[in-house]
Parts: sequence; structure tokens; C-alpha cells
Amino acid sequence: MSSTSAVEAETRSDAGPASSERLDRIFAILQNHRRRLILEYLRDHDSTTQGDLARHVAAVENDIAESAVTSTQRKRVYVSLYQAHLPKLDEFGAVDFDRDRGTVERTSKTDDLLRYLDRFDPDPPDASASFESSGLSTVVLLSVALLVVFVGELGALPTDLSLGAALLLSLIGMAAVVRDVRG
Repeated sequence: MSSTSAVEAETRSDAGPASSERLDRIFAILQNHRRRLILEYLRDHDSTTQGDLARHVAAVENDIAESAVTSTQRKRVYVSLYQAHLPKLDEFGAVDFDRDRGTVERTSKTDDLLRYLDRFDPDPPDASASFESSGLSTVVLLSVALLVVFVGELGALPTDLSLGAALLLSLIGMAAVVRDVRG
């Protein structure tokens, strides 16, 4: 089942007003950027400490490496995580936050919320890599087409054969470009 189908099935399974209330709670949780960053971090970590989480969020917000985060930047995030964001996620059941130990663990609801985030992700990670790879292939094909024409002009190949091969390679390259643009 795709993530979109799972989200839609889950939404439909909560009939009537409960469904609307549940969606309101889900979107209230997901409306905050820091809470979304927490969930994204937990995508790759089953558990973490509040300190590591604060360092990660501060690094993302300041567009720097985690090792470059200052203590002031980390503390600012740490306090907001402790006072607001982790308790809200814990109350919803999206994480298990132990205030005394300063630990955060994912739950089954973490995955549920990540499915919502995945549904609205405007740029899936694999899409850009695929486009770059096929774009390079297209450039290579068109370069070979030009080389074939050049070799034909030198007389190494019959002119009709070199022009036909170049045309065929160009059409293949353009078809790849059209395929990539259409997605």
C-alpha cells in the first residue's frame, strides 16, 4: 500500500466528527517546523537524546553543520523542545519523551505522521538524482550524434549513414528530455 493510500485509509477509518478532529490534531502537530524536523530526525533514529535533537534542529535552522552549532543556538532550541514541542508530540503519542532522562523515542504514530509529511514532500530525494543522471545521458547521446556527423563530413562514413545515425541519436536524446520534463 502506498503512503498516500495508507494515509487516506487511516483518515477514512475514523468516521464522522472524530475524523475531522483527528485531522485537526494531526495538522496542528505538523504545522510547526521544529516538530517536523524532530519527526524527520526520528525517521533515521529509533531513539535519541534531547541534546542531540536540539543540536540537529539548530544546525538545520542555521544551515550549518551540527559540529558548528554554538551553545547559544543549541540552548535556544533545547528550551523550546523541552517546554513546547516534545511535550506536544508526546501527548499526541508521536514520540515517547522522558523529561527526567532527556530521551526521545519514536512510536508507531511517528511513522503515521511521517506518512503525512511524505505525501506533501514537493521534491522526493530520488527524483533529482534520476533527472541529473538521465540529463547526463542525453548530453552524451547528443555529443555522439555530433561526432557521427563530423566523422561523416570527413568521409569516413557515407553521408546518408552518418546523417541518419545522428538524427536517430538526436531523437533518442530529445525523447529522454521530454520524458524527464513530464516526470
